[in-house]
Amino acid sequence: MHGPLNIERSKQGQPVIFQAGASKTGIAFAAKHGEAIFTNKATLESAQEYYRDLKNQAVRNGRKREDVVILPSLSPIIGATEEEAKAKYEEIKNLISIEEALNYLGRYFDHFDFSQFPLDEAFPDIGDVGKNSFQSTTDQIKEMAQNENLTLREVALRVATPKNEFFGTYEQVADKMMEWVDNEAADGFVINLYVMGKQYDDFLQFVVPILEEKGYFNRNYESDTLRGNLGLPFIENRYNNKNKVSS
Repeated sequence: MHGPLNIERSKQGQPVIFQAGASKTGIAFAAKHGEAIFTNKATLESAQEYYRDLKNQAVRNGRKREDVVILPSLSPIIGATEEEAKAKYEEIKNLISIEEALNYLGRYFDHFDFSQFPLDEAFPDIGDVGKNSFQSTTDQIKEMAQNENLTLREVALRVATPKNEFFGTYEQVADKMMEWVDNEAADGFVINLYVMGKQYDDFLQFVVPILEEKGYFNRNYESDTLRGNLGLPFIENRYNNKNKVSS
């Protein structure tokens, strides 16, 4: 059946198209069709490169830069002091067994079984395994292992409990988030805490108020749709546009 669906559209025109795209193919698709894009970049520089590339490709596809919002995954480790944040990180690391870490690592590589390799020898050469799943992530893992001469054990534990730039006091993490937004590395963030519960409560209680005070977070949503609150444009009904042209 061709033509419009005979029910009323939602208030936002159409649902927001969320997508995770980090490979070349994924970025190209996001630039053409995506609206809210998940990404996972460990440094400001790599996030800025991704941000520029995707936004520029969107413009080349006839879209505006603001038609796409980029939302890096954020796994902050926070504390009232740096020492408290370090203690929390060590506590999180101790929750993960090496078997669980190997299993977590394997899911990026098409659920590859890394337990067949010696733990304390160099990260194994497994060729193109993972190329068709999390390609950009697996490339980063292999590059990290090679550049730092890491063992399989070290890689597995680091991947399972990564320590990124968003580590430290409440103020330090809030400042880092604002730095990424101010320097075209992010339009917002997807909060993905290692351990829910107290960590989540601490983030809401201590980090969010700092962002709110500095004008980076607003508890009073300005729109009554998800699309509007993400700052994305309303999508016009293409059949209405055809009727306007015909008339």
